[in-house]
Amino acid sequence: MEILIITGMSGAGKSTALNYFEDRGYMTIDNMPCFLIDGFKLSVYKERIKKIAIGMDIRSFEITDEFLELLESLKREDVSYKILYLDAKDEVILNRYNLTRRYHPLERSNSMVENIYLERKILSEIRGLADIIIDTSDFTPKNLIENLKGKLENKKIRDMVLTITTFGFKYGVPIDLDMMFDARSLRNPYYVDELRPKNGNDQEVQEYVLKNRESVEYLKKIEEMLEFLLPHFIKEGKTHLTVGIGCTGGKHRSVTLANKIYEYFSEKENIKVLLNHREQEKWIL
Repeated sequence: MEILIITGMSGAGKSTALNYFEDRGYMTIDNMPCFLIDGFKLSVYKERIKKIAIGMDIRSFEITDEFLELLESLKREDVSYKILYLDAKDEVILNRYNLTRRYHPLERSNSMVENIYLERKILSEIRGLADIIIDTSDFTPKNLIENLKGKLENKKIRDMVLTITTFGFKYGVPIDLDMMFDARSLRNPYYVDELRPKNGNDQEVQEYVLKNRESVEYLKKIEEMLEFLLPHFIKEGKTHLTVGIGCTGGKHRSVTLANKIYEYFSEKENIKVLLNHREQEKWIL
């Protein structure tokens, strides 16, 4: 199990960081009180849960000793963890709170400046224990995400979830597509008697569809286009992309192409690929 504790000054970007890790396959928990986190229970479930990001700010513990006891309980149960501490200048945090018109979570004083000062004082010992410290004073949310990727570049972090959906045009186009490719110009196994009851998951259908040069070239161009576009989408902060492959019935040609594209991009360590054959229930009709 890999546990990442994200803490630091309120207003320094904890929510943005949690969203980043959630989009990349972590189970995320925000504002969990220290006394509810049990090192023993985490060790029991380490086979089921591989990566957890826990957001903790000044609301998660009444005194620093509670946080330190949590770390000790993780050590006792041999649960590995890292601490990511997000910081920012006092004037930047004050300005962020003024822009959002939210209250500071400490609420020890009627003065926002005083609360920020007290929070920094309380968190000073935790800051000294951090494995990674990031000052977000000059960051936009996009800058913070880029910095997180740079700090953790030695880790295998998923940059995007690519969903490939096949469908039949005669049943309507899915409404959630980001991109769409039409396979109706390719040779159609439907008109071959022995292939009609089969589908694009069958080897015979795949061989028939990809037997001519046009089909192979079309598949290659789709792969090349996605290969070119995905890094640009990732750079802009997009974490999910849904690509539709359609043919007349969503059974033969589209499924063949989608399976090949799935195989191609499954080899990319930073991309999780999902495959959805929308008309699959209709294949047996």
